[in-house]
Amino acid sequence: MATMLGFITSDISIKGKLLQEALKQVVENSFNMISVDGDVSTNDMVLLMANGLAENKLIAEKNNDYFKFLEALQYIAKYLAMYIAKDGEGATKMIEVEVQNAVSFKEAKKVAKTVINSPLVKTAIFGKDPNWGRILAAVGYSGAEVVPDKVDLYLKEKIVENGQPLKFSRREIHKYLNSFDEIKIIIDLKMGELDATAWGCDLTYDYVKINTKYN
Repeated sequence: MATMLGFITSDISIKGKLLQEALKQVVENSFNMISVDGDVSTNDMVLLMANGLAENKLIAEKNNDYFKFLEALQYIAKYLAMYIAKDGEGATKMIEVEVQNAVSFKEAKKVAKTVINSPLVKTAIFGKDPNWGRILAAVGYSGAEVVPDKVDLYLKEKIVENGQPLKFSRREIHKYLNSFDEIKIIIDLKMGELDATAWGCDLTYDYVKINTKYN
């Protein structure tokens, strides 16, 4: 998480145990995949409350109604998580890191979270610098199962293939980084079939100013 309190309310009628299971599942793919500065707080939490006022038939098992609710909850959780990242202290850009074709979700998550937590990646995006080396370095030290010679990297376009930099227009990538407030990085590990996505923001001068004047 990213030093945050999240509150989600619903009027659905559902067993408490299923409500907890649904929340745990969606948090793993949303709030647990965001980073503002890589720091965390002891009071980070997401709370889901349901009062039953919808008067639907009580959801007491994982049936079609449960999965419809789960889908809606995932959408809301992802939306809120993304905007927490986008609204980071001093941020000028939201960064999305999509890791593709890992051997497992766990390994994909390791890479995505390591890249999005990297101060050097965050500052490169703030500086409009297509510094592929910083991104690949984070992939490398993530501890995930990775074969460096297989990795492809996309920043607007493919800029690394099989671990080697391609010829690309730094001017065009700089223009992309300068023109948009939502930046997407795609890392294709080419190791398996599982994906994970993390969201964060750039690290700016204003972030430092805000946190030096915290008191």
